[in-house]
Amino acid sequence: MLVLLLTAAALGCSAVYPEVQTPVRPLDRRQVEPPPKEVVWIQFKGANVPAQTRDGRKWGGDLGGSAPDPYAELFLNGRLLLKTPAQSGTLNPTWPNGPAGNFRLSEGDRFRVELWDSGTLHDLPIGIKDIGGLTEDIESAGEAGVECDTGARVRIAFEPAHGRIGLGFHYELRIGEVFVTRVYEESPAGRAGIKPGDQILALEGKPVASLKPVEVQSILNTPHTDGLAMTIQHPHGQSLSLSLKEGAIYPLFSEIGNLR
Repeated sequence: MLVLLLTAAALGCSAVYPEVQTPVRPLDRRQVEPPPKEVVWIQFKGANVPAQTRDGRKWGGDLGGSAPDPYAELFLNGRLLLKTPAQSGTLNPTWPNGPAGNFRLSEGDRFRVELWDSGTLHDLPIGIKDIGGLTEDIESAGEAGVECDTGARVRIAFEPAHGRIGLGFHYELRIGEVFVTRVYEESPAGRAGIKPGDQILALEGKPVASLKPVEVQSILNTPHTDGLAMTIQHPHGQSLSLSLKEGAIYPLFSEIGNLR
């Protein structure tokens, strides 16, 4: 056993350090940074499926059921953005467990909606529609009703970004060292220029090297409405002192996944 331990040490086995997230809380009524206009929260809200298939047959009979098992897909510039699970046996799916989140959009983006019936052997198309980009009417209403080529109708929510409150980064606790591992783009940390790979050198004027891991977590877990004094060092060597104040976080779907 001793030989094995010495061999492992000689080979330089890397240690695994825990990744910790700074606290995130629901938005409250405090004045916070408004969501960026280009970041939009999107979710499928439901659909109305015609009583007949695209080729004029009823959903029962030789299709093996009384109603379809619909699911919806939303594409942005040809790339799949959201896909709901199939909802069994209904002409009016609502997909209560469907995905939702914040997405960064650009002028000129184009959407495509596809509605499908999930089948055992293969899926059948119910309706398809290219809807172009967002319009002022959609943005003010917060929802788009999309009528597909077959008369199927899909409802999609387009709302200002949903948010949380916090500092907006994850970090890795090492022995006497702390490194930033992830940063939400639309967060106080992201807006302050903190990047993954940055090393936190000091918190509230105390060198991290002199703090125990539990002390580091305690400082970062404390609400900092007036600002947290930090000194960080970028990987290329430049150090920066800043005061990081809790504020709005608008995490993107690519960063956090589902966000209600």
